[in-house]
Amino acid sequence: MKVFSLLVLVLAGAALTTQSVVNSQLRGALHGVTWAVLTSYLVGSLAAAAVLVAGQEPMPSLATFGALKWYQWTGGALGMVYLAAITFSLQRVGAASLFALVVTGQLLTALCYDQFGLLGLPRSSFSLTKLVGVVLLAAGAYLLNRK
Repeated sequence: MKVFSLLVLVLAGAALTTQSVVNSQLRGALHGVTWAVLTSYLVGSLAAAAVLVAGQEPMPSLATFGALKWYQWTGGALGMVYLAAITFSLQRVGAASLFALVVTGQLLTALCYDQFGLLGLPRSSFSLTKLVGVVLLAAGAYLLNRK
């Protein structure tokens, strides 16, 4: 089962890269980052609605929505920032460089979340092995961006 989960994550990465290329082209066709992001989110929302209807998931109660923590409401806005940054930058730096830098940022942020148990995550102490991983990833991002 773990192999399946790993494969799903690799496919998610491929989908993310493809989405970024498509949104970058959408930006050119619609003459704007914000229009591309809005269009992407509208189509994504319709797809999520179709999956909800097909899966017949029960709707959460209003009390459930009311009990959400403030930061649990920020996912869509954070996603919009991410999509806008990717859509704006891809044509300027190329896909490989872009994702090397994105993954470096994700890893550095994830290490902070793990180290300090932020947003309810279980704590996972920083180690020399993790430091070497970050340095190697940052070096890879540097090499990909080097002219």
